[in-house]
Amino acid sequence: MATATGSSGAAAASETPSAQPWPNIREAYEIKTVLGHGATATVHKAVCIPRDEECAIKRINLEKCNTTMEELAKEIQAMCLCKHVNVVQYFTSFVVKDEIWLVMRLLEAGSCLDLIKYMMKKGKGKGGLFEEAVIATILRETLQGLDYLHENGQLHRDIKAGNILLGSDGTVQLADFGVSSWIATGGDLSRDKVRTTFVGTPCWMAPEVMEQVTGYNFKADIWSFGILAIELATGAAPYAKFPAMKVLMLTLQNEPPNLDSCSENKDEYKKYSKEFRKMISKCLQKDPTKRPTASELLKSQFFKKARDKKYLIESLIQEGLKVRQAQQQNVKRVPGSSGRLHRTVDGAWEWSDEELDAESEEGKSASIGRSPRVRAQYKEDLENEMGTKTETESIKDEDVKTVDAPRSGETEQISDGGDQTPPLSLILRLRNASKELHDIRFEFKAGQDTPNGLSQELVKEGLVDGRDVIVVAANLEKVVQNRECKSMTFRLNSGCEVNEVPDDKALIGFAQLTVS
Repeated sequence: MATATGSSGAAAASETPSAQPWPNIREAYEIKTVLGHGATATVHKAVCIPRDEECAIKRINLEKCNTTMEELAKEIQAMCLCKHVNVVQYFTSFVVKDEIWLVMRLLEAGSCLDLIKYMMKKGKGKGGLFEEAVIATILRETLQGLDYLHENGQLHRDIKAGNILLGSDGTVQLADFGVSSWIATGGDLSRDKVRTTFVGTPCWMAPEVMEQVTGYNFKADIWSFGILAIELATGAAPYAKFPAMKVLMLTLQNEPPNLDSCSENKDEYKKYSKEFRKMISKCLQKDPTKRPTASELLKSQFFKKARDKKYLIESLIQEGLKVRQAQQQNVKRVPGSSGRLHRTVDGAWEWSDEELDAESEEGKSASIGRSPRVRAQYKEDLENEMGTKTETESIKDEDVKTVDAPRSGETEQISDGGDQTPPLSLILRLRNASKELHDIRFEFKAGQDTPNGLSQELVKEGLVDGRDVIVVAANLEKVVQNRECKSMTFRLNSGCEVNEVPDDKALIGFAQLTVS
């Protein structure tokens, strides 16, 4: 068992657990197993030593986090303020090296997505994944949590099966507020307030969030909730097999999806009732004003099919606990390691030392991305926001005016036809995190590159804000398709600071793409 216990942890452990608050010190936690691993975050099962209580720790890599320090601090504060039986409880957070650790309640059965993947792998998805009573129970509990968030002026903005967690006691909770946001301030919960930032997962994203014309409000979560209902029934969100740009196009151009949008034949999901289909139809209205609120949707006839926690334990959660146990057994830890997970050459997950060897596979991959100066500044700013200050390396500040975008080769695809179209030399001009104007120079090679792939690579390298990945890709595609177009200026989804006024001439809140 890997342990992070030090002298301060030992001291804390000597106090009475019941009287000891959740400590804001990383040494007081003992990491046991891994519950999940993603591109930017790893979730561990852990023990809080002073309280002798199991919990979950979500470790977010700050180098790969595409949000500002101010936003991240606000999100964490919002998470800790939420108190509802259907919203996951967050206890504390702190900075550890290049990561932010979020400590939260442990939900032992994992997410609905874990169960979906397991059942699909077993070939149980034909004709409908879960029974309607199971779906109704999960959706009712989720909607109650969503109604609580909305009543308190908060959007979730990423409702999907992967963010619905299950406890061994039958609890269903909404989690992962990584892109949530307070829409109201100072107690003003007016439904007329709107957001204009572009966040969420494309398959679950409401049309008004994609369009970015008039902004959006609480009703955006209701659309995502309708997509979640389809996901629980069919095992996938509509258009899940398409790349992000294609998903946006299909969502905006097509009629709203339904259960049959994911079917190979017309009668594949015939076992699901009219009440279920009607509830989905109410959620998936392109006009947000026609969608019900969360509290109105709870009155739907469909939710009369929902059952109690005991039913959910017997029909679903016991299976979820088996899946979680199997997942944990598949991850083998290197003896003597301190709890860092990485993928090996053969694709398997493996533990390695926390202090990275510069020559190791993980050490090399960790060196790719933001420069040391950016990493150090990011961490320092976040620690100031969170009120936790640790020593940071002293890096000489340098003014960078022109950047050659590195090409890792991950987005390149070999063309069978050998396209002879000469590559486009492009310059993306925008302001960096320090508000300095700088040019990012790169080439687009027809038959090898894609607009979406290049945009994602720019984000990965820390040159473009993650919130701008889709808008950069969309405008890059316009330039590629119309080679007569030599320059275009477009609004960024990341926007500008509160004290700034958007200016397309000075490129404040805007970017410019030019063919050089």
